[in-house]
Amino acid sequence: MIRALVCAVAIVVLCLCALGWILGLNWRTPWVPGSRVDLPARDFQVVTGTGELQASALRIAAAGDDGSTLQTVRIGIRAEDFPILRYRFDDFPRTLELSLIFRRDDAPAEVQAFTVPWPGDGERTIDLRALPAWHGQIIELGFAQFATGQLVPASVAFAPFALDRVELSSLSWSGVLGALRTDWFGYTPWALAAVNNLGRGSALPPVAAVPGALLLALGVVALATRRRRRHLRRAVMVAIVAAWLVLDVFWLQDLTAKHALTDALYARKSWEERERLAPAEDLTFIAEQTRNWLALEHVSSRILVAADTSHNFFRVIYLLLPHNAAALFDIGDAPVPADTLILLFGNNKQWMYDAERSAIFGRGRVYPVEPVYGSGGAQVYRTKSAAP
Repeated sequence: MIRALVCAVAIVVLCLCALGWILGLNWRTPWVPGSRVDLPARDFQVVTGTGELQASALRIAAAGDDGSTLQTVRIGIRAEDFPILRYRFDDFPRTLELSLIFRRDDAPAEVQAFTVPWPGDGERTIDLRALPAWHGQIIELGFAQFATGQLVPASVAFAPFALDRVELSSLSWSGVLGALRTDWFGYTPWALAAVNNLGRGSALPPVAAVPGALLLALGVVALATRRRRRHLRRAVMVAIVAAWLVLDVFWLQDLTAKHALTDALYARKSWEERERLAPAEDLTFIAEQTRNWLALEHVSSRILVAADTSHNFFRVIYLLLPHNAAALFDIGDAPVPADTLILLFGNNKQWMYDAERSAIFGRGRVYPVEPVYGSGGAQVYRTKSAAP
């Protein structure tokens, strides 16, 4: 019995030492923060959107013209002294993404913005030491909310919510462990850059923490009990299965949180309603209008697409299917046949139409064209003759 108790204590101590070393803590780090900076909701200014104070919370009732909201507060702190941030919102909709923004006195015109975990109805903690820009003198801090990128249509994203409290504190075990809990269990939306959800870019992802803790435990057990090789082999197999199950729980919890957004958007809606709820509503509208025009005109020509961003032209090409669409810049120096259609979308700086010369210019190429159709921020042109 005593041997088992000593073994358990040794496992806990070793795991805490390893955890502290990985997270940049040591035995001198206090359990609770030694200093705090409380930022009451009443001190925040609503920069974008509309809001009002309700009791001790700042209630955001409407979004700005672009569908986003922003609240900031003026402060004067040294970033290295306060690396732990706690924040709490009430009724925060799952359809909105939350970003932390701040400015430093050495670059007052430059705004730093970083996506942080969705707050839900509880308190969240993040370790700002992971942000390279969190250094020097911080002169302003705030939060921005907007439709979750590439997932949520801006027209249905906003719902009223309240900013409850914000706190910055010095380094402590409780603060860093709270940040680790938020990192492991907090909801973050899907991202195109995410290939594996388990890590989430944290300093200590579950896929490393769980096997590491089990290996330490097995090492302590092997030394303390001096069991025979057969028993130790059985313990290793049990540990591997346990680690696999624990990691599956982490992954399933994160997957469930992500699918909750999908359910909130599309559950109990008809297929027609779901189809209209496209994240890029402007692109979907333009592609639909262009497809309708192509059908009415019985056009079967190839369509070359040029947009203001890579995401936009790839998305437009996809939405134009089954028409023969391709990226304009992909053709390189190949000749463009007469009667080819060119679709320009957005505030394009690389490809521009010159009405006086009736031509599209871009990347050293000139295409004599005539306008044939316009819809919103898009314009379709037809080449007059083959372009070299």
